[in-house]
Amino acid sequence: MTKPIDLYAMGWQDRSDRVRWLLEEMGVPYTNHWLKKSAGEMNTPEYRKLNPMGRVPTIVDGDIILSESAAVCMYLADRYSYGTLAPKMEDVSLRAEYTKWMVFSVGTLECVIARMFTHVNTPEETAVTHKFVKEQSELFKLVLNPILEKQDYILQSGFSAADIMLAAVIPGAQDYLVTNNPPIQKYMDRMMARTAAIKAKVF
Repeated sequence: MTKPIDLYAMGWQDRSDRVRWLLEEMGVPYTNHWLKKSAGEMNTPEYRKLNPMGRVPTIVDGDIILSESAAVCMYLADRYSYGTLAPKMEDVSLRAEYTKWMVFSVGTLECVIARMFTHVNTPEETAVTHKFVKEQSELFKLVLNPILEKQDYILQSGFSAADIMLAAVIPGAQDYLVTNNPPIQKYMDRMMARTAAIKAKVF
């Protein structure tokens, strides 16, 4: 790496938060580039060359231009923390678990939680959304609680980029996943206390 990674975002707590947290954990230099959607800065020709959809986060790491937060985190962990925050490919079982949780975080968990911010335009819609998220959260607990009851991190090997992905998303369903649920509450307490998470202003 010859220069800091460029990280494009709208704010500290958009989907760039997990990328920033990971970079802080690894001690990899980066530069924040704050884009104002209201000023059209995500729709400029220059930014559209980096991300044709005009969304964040996007990183530029040398010749690599990458978007989608899970993809970005998997790439960064593999490149800069392979064998530590990203299990090695040779450890087939552990790598499979890691990949599952990286994908689960956005493909299963976040796509449900996102409704809490997008499907709340009327009281009726809000009620339906909260009912749906509450029901789905009970399913999430079935897979998360047994693991977090017996170990501190989602992987038996210890803290990894998968924890960053999970912990950055979980608070969106605080009332249904965390409150009065000791396994996830204690897990989140550990995650929120990490120096890198605090520096990255994730929570």
